[in-house]
Amino acid sequence: MAALAKELELALPELPWHTQRDRFAEMATTLGLIVGTLGKIARDVSLLMQTEVGEAAEPAAPGRGGSSTMPHKRNPVASAVVLSAALRVPPLVATMLAAMVQEHERGLGGWHAEWQTLPEICTVAAGALANTVAMIEGLQIDSSRMAANLDLTRGLIMAEAVSIELAKYIGRRAAHALVERACERCVSGNKPLRELLAADAEVTAHLSVAAIDLLLDPRRYLGHAQAFVERALAASRA
Repeated sequence: MAALAKELELALPELPWHTQRDRFAEMATTLGLIVGTLGKIARDVSLLMQTEVGEAAEPAAPGRGGSSTMPHKRNPVASAVVLSAALRVPPLVATMLAAMVQEHERGLGGWHAEWQTLPEICTVAAGALANTVAMIEGLQIDSSRMAANLDLTRGLIMAEAVSIELAKYIGRRAAHALVERACERCVSGNKPLRELLAADAEVTAHLSVAAIDLLLDPRRYLGHAQAFVERALAASRA
């Protein structure tokens, strides 16, 4: 066993596997978590591909993702594979967990259930990972569509930024009430929030139009997103 572990570059277990099933269950659950994460990615990509959203698309290729009847269609085929895996793996993981409770050594039925289950988890997880990698490497982003979708709210999504900045001058409660009234007029009158704020003397007494424009720019309101991305990338390369 020691020679095999060395050849495969695996840790040598302290005890034989005959009575200790946790290592098999741990492998299954780890793969289950990975597939679940991949499923989350696939779900978001498939939603971003919806016609009404259109912010991202899986990589296109001849014969890939099309429709036999509708030539304009572009289906999220990779996402479909990954989401299918994300639905299939959890019950298989549950089988591996249930198989841990075996009588004595190599109890009847339990470890036999593992024979088919664990290889299937590995196969499905490998397919999900391969499809996710291909999808992410060729993912197409439509930044102009993203901007257009953000503009659908006519600036409302950035109201908090204006409120926070105004609070420095007139206090949180007063700033919140002032911006809230502007938001209500934005909705009821179908007017851009910028226009309403720039025309409000109570607002412009403290914020210039240029300052309002900066506050309403979503690109300047990303929080710690970039730091989180850099941290994750650094961890992946460590």
